[in-house]
Amino acid sequence: TPTFEEPEAAPPWQTKIVREPSNKRDFVFDQHSGTTELQIVDDFGEEEDLDHGLINGGIAREWWSIHPDDPLSASGKTHWTQTLKRGNWSIRTETFSQMTSNETTFMITARIEAYEDEKLIFEKDFEKSIKRNLV
Repeated sequence: TPTFEEPEAAPPWQTKIVREPSNKRDFVFDQHSGTTELQIVDDFGEEEDLDHGLINGGIAREWWSIHPDDPLSASGKTHWTQTLKRGNWSIRTETFSQMTSNETTFMITARIEAYEDEKLIFEKDFEKSIKRNLV
């Protein structure tokens, strides 16, 4: 009978934490306007691949707000940052988005920015309105 040999497993991924991850959640109540906002910051940290030296990182920021007496006041806003770097080379993207609505329409705006070595090399803005269709 043939014998079966287990394949050898790959060695564990060797990485180094450059910036520790963290997260934060805050509820903010504006006593003047009555609006409540949830603020979220998820810092995914930065990690270096010790095999080839690439360092990747990211941070997500989100804001969700509403006035309890006005469902149409609900809005969401995000700002995400993604980074890659190795040696003296680095790139970064920044994305921003926002969604609001009225009785008939969702309104969405977004922006992307791309940087190489801190120089803005690309930017684009987006805007879209979507009919609510019973939502």
